[in-house]
Order: sequence, then structure tokens, then C-alpha cells
Amino acid sequence: MHRHMLIPDAKEEVMAMHDEDIIITNREGRIIKVTELSGRHYGVTPKELLGRSIYELESEGVFTPAVTPLVIQRKKKLVLVQETATGKKMLITGMPVFDEQREVEYVISYSYEVSELMVMKEYLESLESEMDRVKGELAHLRGRQLSIDGVLTHSIQSERALRSALKLADFDAALVIEGPRGAGKSLFAKIIHQHSARSGEAFIEVDCGAVPETIFVESFEGEGGYFDLAERGTLVLNEIDRLSERTQSMLEKMLAQNRAIRLIAISDTSLEQRMHCGEFREALFYQLHVSLIELHALRERPEDLEAFLIQTVEQLGQKYGSAKKLSDEAYVHLLQLEWKGNFREVRNVLERSYLESEQANITIEDLPINYRPAQDEQVGIELAGRTLPHLLDVVEKKVLENAKKRYRTTTEMAERLGISQPSVVRKLKKHAIATGKDES
Repeated sequence: MHRHMLIPDAKEEVMAMHDEDIIITNREGRIIKVTELSGRHYGVTPKELLGRSIYELESEGVFTPAVTPLVIQRKKKLVLVQETATGKKMLITGMPVFDEQREVEYVISYSYEVSELMVMKEYLESLESEMDRVKGELAHLRGRQLSIDGVLTHSIQSERALRSALKLADFDAALVIEGPRGAGKSLFAKIIHQHSARSGEAFIEVDCGAVPETIFVESFEGEGGYFDLAERGTLVLNEIDRLSERTQSMLEKMLAQNRAIRLIAISDTSLEQRMHCGEFREALFYQLHVSLIELHALRERPEDLEAFLIQTVEQLGQKYGSAKKLSDEAYVHLLQLEWKGNFREVRNVLERSYLESEQANITIEDLPINYRPAQDEQVGIELAGRTLPHLLDVVEKKVLENAKKRYRTTTEMAERLGISQPSVVRKLKKHAIATGKDES
């Protein structure tokens, strides 16, 4: 048991805490010391308490119960709720002070009004609640969409991009990920974070185009801003190519500071080309463009598109609890489309078609109207026994034949198909499709 000893010369030293409501009584229950705040809760002055017996004060109803006799009786520290004559409730703590014979010689008591404690309690609870909220939000930001089942690497382009991402994850250098919307740029940024030494820290993705110029600096550098949240983690600056000249200048100055974060910039367009055209600040470009990962449009990655079609339909079956599959005609037709929205557009169309279909097979008729082929454009291929390269050759030929009917020149065909004009000419020759005399 801890013993509190008080020697006669030390009584004044105990009372040095004059900014608290402290009362000292002797073993007879008589008040021998008070502070300037003593008695304020009881409606009396400190002088009116000094020398009085706590037993008398209790009988007069100044307070009840008295803590001193209970402390003397039990010889230990006690805490109880005391009611005053004014109707207040006090939380009072009594602490014994022992003499050399280990008998209680003095009782030191100090008290707080319960309402004051409730305010403190409510404040602490609100503070704890706020901390839990902040922790929860940070945990959400750290873990948001970081659960990756896998990335499609059936094409040479995506395989090369993934190898670069995994290699660059080992370094803290800033990097840029470029590619069209929906091509998977954010996914690759998350892969880099997951495989880096910072994987246990925050992953913060900011849509730069959505941050108003007037509050840009505050959003990044203000208390609780993006830089603070991403401390020691990864900060992804999405759609950085949409920043105005003035905002680029602000960001350039912010990034010039030495911060313990990993920077990944995402752009739908080539930052290097924009820099050469005077649309992107040169200094900011070189701050960010230490390494580069380029993602191609989905129409340039037919192997990935083929795998994504199958994978998405399977996922929709798990989501809606009914197994369906694409009919051969619908499957081949979807492989021909341009998919300017890339993965997002494909998934949206498949989900709409999945819900529209009333049979186990999703047919061309189940596709949204603007995604259905004209009658003379339907390919009609049986897939059984055919390898993917052979199938892709057949589809490529059909796409070229349809494009040749629609557009006058190979230049127009190239623009619509998203490939170069020489590639169009080469593919037309490969499939023995006449090029005509209208090239430019």
C-alpha cells in the first residue's frame, strides 16, 4: 500500500496548489487548511470553513456525505459524489496522510463540480470521436480501392507497363503515368504504391482538375491538406494536365519543398508535348517526369479486351447471382468496337447488356442500341476450335472492310481506328483489301 506521509513543517507546502479547491482536515475532522477556492461550491467563504468540523457542516446540510470519516475508517483513497446545500453535485476525492505509526493524521480532499466534469467528459468524448473519424478517414484513404485482384497483361503493351511499374515501385523518384481515360492509370498508381516500401502508409489520389484555383494552395498545404495526409505515403496528382498556368506555378513551388512523399502524376495527354507547346511549365515537367509509364488505349490491346470481356461477365454473374455468357456473335462484335472510354465503357456496356438479357446468353440484341452493328456489319464467326490469333486476324479483316466502306481515305480510317496511316495501308495489304487511289 502506498503511504502518504506529512511532516509538520510540510503543511504549508501542500497548500501551494492554491488554484485548486483543496481542504485539509485532521483526524478529528476539523478543517485546518483551505485554499482560496475552497467553499465556492458550498456557498461559503474559505474563512467560514477554516476551523470548522466537517461533522458539523454535514449535519447543517452544507454537504453530504462527508468524505473524511470514510477515509479515516478505510485508510485509503476514496472518490464519491457529494451533494451541497445549493443542490450542486460534487465529485470529491479524499486522500489519507499517515503519521509515523501509520495512522491517518490528515485527510486531503479536493473537489470538482460534476457539471464541470461532464463538460470535460463531453469534450474528451468529442475529441476521441473526432480522432476516430480522422483515423477512419485516413484508413479509408489508405485502403481505398487498393484491393486489386489482378491487372490484365495479355498484351505486350500492358505486360511492358506492368514490368515498369513493379520496377519503379522500388524507387522513390517521381513518375508520370500517361494514357487515355479509363485505360487503368489509377490502377497502376495503386500497384506501384502497394509494391513499394510505403505500402503501409497513406495513398492519396487528388483530382487536380476539380480543385478550384482560389483554394488550391490551402487544399494542398493547409492544415490537414493533401500533403499532410500523404506524409510518408504516396500522393497521386490525377489529371495534372488540366491545371491552369497559374495553378501549375503554385504546385511547382510547393513541390520544390523537400517533402517525405512519393509523387505520381497522371495525365490523359503527353506532358512532354504540352510542355513543347508552351501549355505545361518546363520546371514542373522536370520535377515530375523522372520516369514514365505509358498505357495504350484498349482498342490497341485486343488481347486485354478479350480477357476483360470474359472476366467482366463472370464478375457480373457473381454480383447478380446468375451465370450468363456472351454469345459468339456478341463477343466478336464487341472486339471490333473502338471503346474510347476503355475499361470503364466496356464494363458499363456489359452490365447494361447483362441486366437487359433475359436468357443465359447475352446476344447482340441485348446490347444498347448505339452499340449494335448494322446488319451488313455483323461478323458471324463460330469460335469453336479457333485460336485467339486466328480469331483476331478474322476480326481485324472485318473491321478494316467495314472501315473501308465508311471512310474515303486511309487517313480517315487511321484516325477512326486510332492507328497510323502506314499501319492501315500495311494491314489492308496483309488482308488483300484494295486500297484504292484516294490516299493522301
